[in-house]
Amino acid sequence: MLIYILSRNIELYSTKRLYEAIKNANHKVRVINHMYCDLLIENSQFSIIYEGETLPTPDYIIPRIGSNVTSYGEKVIRHFEKMGVRSLTSSKGLLISRDKLRCLQVLAEHSINMPTTYFSNDFHEVEEIVKKKLGYPFILKVTEGTQGLGVYLIKNEATAQNFFDHFSNSKTQVVLQEFIKESSGRDIRIITAGQHIIATMERIAPKNEFRSNIHRGAMGYEIKLSENEKQIAVKALKAVGLKFGGVDIIRSKNGPLILEINSSPGLEGIEKTTQIDIAGEVVKFIEQDYKL
Repeated sequence: MLIYILSRNIELYSTKRLYEAIKNANHKVRVINHMYCDLLIENSQFSIIYEGETLPTPDYIIPRIGSNVTSYGEKVIRHFEKMGVRSLTSSKGLLISRDKLRCLQVLAEHSINMPTTYFSNDFHEVEEIVKKKLGYPFILKVTEGTQGLGVYLIKNEATAQNFFDHFSNSKTQVVLQEFIKESSGRDIRIITAGQHIIATMERIAPKNEFRSNIHRGAMGYEIKLSENEKQIAVKALKAVGLKFGGVDIIRSKNGPLILEINSSPGLEGIEKTTQIDIAGEVVKFIEQDYKL
């Protein structure tokens, strides 16, 4: 197969590992910076021009699209899809996973449990909703944040009002979520491909930090999932239209709750924690998927 990795930097850990795994499996591979892809439609035919070259149509693409370039990255993926190319991350799945509220709406449609969630465009009723539905503390999330950025623990009414005023004035869209006290500072990242759970890791935040992202200093530990947790991860990924991704859940007194889905999960932390060759497993999945 000829496989393109859509990535802005070949030196990134995940990009490098996927590149190595594809080479080791005796496939051809190129790293393509999707931001330099020019999209051409001519006589109802789709093609992509890259650095002056009309790209040969690959057999498969692996998108590694950063959150700050989601819009253009989605267009590039969709252009490849129109060319008949299979993608590890669909253009639809990318858009759904990157919008926290939209993602939760889709998951709720499939009866997947999550913390109580609230969204509003004007904040007029927000104080009443917090009192009646969420209570203090609660979680505030910017709808398109990643790696723990734009996620805040709001502990009291005065702090809440400051945040509401700020985001209302800046026209930034946010969601409010119930704070699950018993899972504070920890969650579980599940790397899933199709029906297969590749690797799992519990992430535990450092002292006085409620966000359990590895990029924010959390430590990763191996953990075993219940059958219910495995089923939730597989079901969630399918619901949003992804073949591969990282599913984040927490354990609550009412059972597992889903937090979000990452369509381009980083491999470094979880590979080093579990010692699993996730990149190699991804290539095996691609080989199987290509035959379908």
